[in-house]
Amino acid sequence: MKAVAIRHAWPQTEAIIVRSNPDTGPAVAAENTQLESDRQRQAVLDALSAQIAVLNASGEIIAVNESWRRFARENGGERPLERGIGVNSLEACLPDPDTDPEGFGERARAGIEAVIDRTRSEFSMEYPCHHPEYPRWFLMTVTPLGEGLDGAVVAHMDISARVLAEHESRRRREEVAHNARLSSVTVLAGSLVHELAQPLAAARLNGESMLTLCRRDPVDRAQLLAVVEDLRSQVDRANGILGGLRRFMRRGELRTEPCELEQPIREAIALVLPLARRKSVHLNLDLPPEPVPVLVNPLQIEQVMVNLICNGIEAIDRAACVARTVSVHLRATGELATVTVIDSGPGLAPDWVTRIFEVFETEKKTGMGIGLAVSRTIVEAHGGKLWAEPDGAPGAVLRFTLPVRTEGDGEAP
Repeated sequence: MKAVAIRHAWPQTEAIIVRSNPDTGPAVAAENTQLESDRQRQAVLDALSAQIAVLNASGEIIAVNESWRRFARENGGERPLERGIGVNSLEACLPDPDTDPEGFGERARAGIEAVIDRTRSEFSMEYPCHHPEYPRWFLMTVTPLGEGLDGAVVAHMDISARVLAEHESRRRREEVAHNARLSSVTVLAGSLVHELAQPLAAARLNGESMLTLCRRDPVDRAQLLAVVEDLRSQVDRANGILGGLRRFMRRGELRTEPCELEQPIREAIALVLPLARRKSVHLNLDLPPEPVPVLVNPLQIEQVMVNLICNGIEAIDRAACVARTVSVHLRATGELATVTVIDSGPGLAPDWVTRIFEVFETEKKTGMGIGLAVSRTIVEAHGGKLWAEPDGAPGAVLRFTLPVRTEGDGEAP
């Protein structure tokens, strides 16, 4: 009698029916050894927490683990998907513009094909796969089969806890940054009110002049138009001050975008200018002849500039310095842009050079002591560095660097 083996695609559960035949003992033993090896491989797959699918050279699934089957059952997958065997993973990844607008399916298909073809040694991709009741994310990794076998192993691991923690961490950083901006607005508030009073007073005077001109007979149209034009310019000036303040105070998700570094620097100076005028501090801006392209969040970089310039203005005012100047310099060398803020104040004591970047450390009588700490966090999150020069006589010298944007850099989260 011969041994009859009933085998499914490797390495699914197999059954073997053995009929006694003294002439087939070695064949049966070899068959049993192979089945035991297959069962051990399946047991290893089933022990893994990630959802695993083993693919052949055509992209068809030849084995899945228990985590895969359980995930399919719990998420309403059809029986063929739960079993997995014979499903073509490349066809399953075909993109659906309605349900996959970001093209994750196409990226997954291309990655699997590249690994199977051995044009890539591995492939990984994070993607969302939200449950109707809660959000979730997965990490897909694709590695080739070893030992000269054609095909690949695809693993899907739930990374929802990590992604949610990252989202929460980013939300908290944005909250701290927003509070720091409000702290800066507190410093600027008195000066901004004074700055707004001027265009508003001029607008009121223009309005009274318009009434007077309109009551005359005949009406001097040329003079009236000149007053109206001046009124409009004063209103535009007030709106510009309020617009800059609203932009600076806004909150929400912060994303990077391509821009010229000169843009947030100029906007910061425009916002701080009323404070500088009130304190009789002159602001100097030194920019290179060519624009400096960067990939940043403009509002955050503006916040850094406001903090550095305001600190210089206040240091000069506290020390009642005769020389009252804050200079801002921008230079680009190679792959880095360097912004330097120099004030003519008393400078930094040696023990303050590093302490000023610590939370709640401040020489001011009022203030939260978080401005420079948040500024350093912002700069480092953009791939740069912020530091104070230890020998910045006659005043303080603070510098920060940012990577210069190169061709191909685009928007990032």
